[in-house]
Amino acid sequence: MPDVKGMEEIRSSLPSILATLRNTPEAEPVHFGSHRRDEAVLLSRERYEQQAAAVRELEELERLGAVALVRDRLADGRFSEGTVDDLFAAVDRPA
Repeated sequence: MPDVKGMEEIRSSLPSILATLRNTPEAEPVHFGSHRRDEAVLLSRERYEQQAAAVRELEELERLGAVALVRDRLADGRFSEGTVDDLFAAVDRPA
């Protein structure tokens, strides 16, 4: 469970938090919110870009896995033509 900061603490220490994130991109994200509820997260731009790239890679792997599944089942003759069209439409549909 992350240490959740309150809004006043974030306001007063934002320059320090930003300096830490700038100088130590791998620093742990800072969780904060009103009344110390975990509502938002501050993290370095570098860490954000790494996480966004990882999500894109996972989405692409998932899409490729769906394409491979359709290809394998087509080769086995396990789908009717209508089902194949539905599967390809689902694979091509953006997430």
